[in-house]
Amino acid sequence: QGLRCLGIGYSKAFMMITRIEDANALNDKLKRADAEADFDADANMEFEDAEGNVLNKKTYTDLVRQGLL
Repeated sequence: QGLRCLGIGYSKAFMMITRIEDANALNDKLKRADAEADFDADANMEFEDAEGNVLNKKTYTDLVRQGLL
């Protein structure tokens, strides 16, 4: 009930946290870690050319523009 008053959802990470400052700091840390773990489609998308080579999106589009694929 105390975490809800602070606007923090319950998870096991908050099990032994008793101070408000510690709870807020841990919540901020978990939010940052979650934001970093999000999938970045532009950086992580992979393409395969006709020969079976796997390339990331930037490399693939650069090679297509140059007419090499």
